[in-house]
Amino acid sequence: MRAERHPAYDNGILRITPTASPAGLALAGEIDEATYPALVTSLHELADGYQDVHLDLSRVSYCDLAGLRAIVRLADDGTTAQPRQVRLHSVPPHIRAVLAIVGWDALPGLAVEP
Repeated sequence: MRAERHPAYDNGILRITPTASPAGLALAGEIDEATYPALVTSLHELADGYQDVHLDLSRVSYCDLAGLRAIVRLADDGTTAQPRQVRLHSVPPHIRAVLAIVGWDALPGLAVEP
């Protein structure tokens, strides 16, 4: 995934950078209570324009359960007949483990790419 040059959001803790090809976001830093609102806003903006989205999580050092839930809900928020396809790229082992523990790695519409 190629990120654009300028992030859409950067508060020094979390950086959210749009990607053009494929359409999505590159996330870097920590997703927690303080950065959750920016994540949700960015995910909603992305969801408005695309049915197939990609999230690069390679540089996420921490993600709380609320942040992970927001990402998972992007695939199926219960408001559409067909789930959106969300592809998670370069998922760090600690996030991959949480996805597996709560069973979200098997949700329709969510693909954890190798």
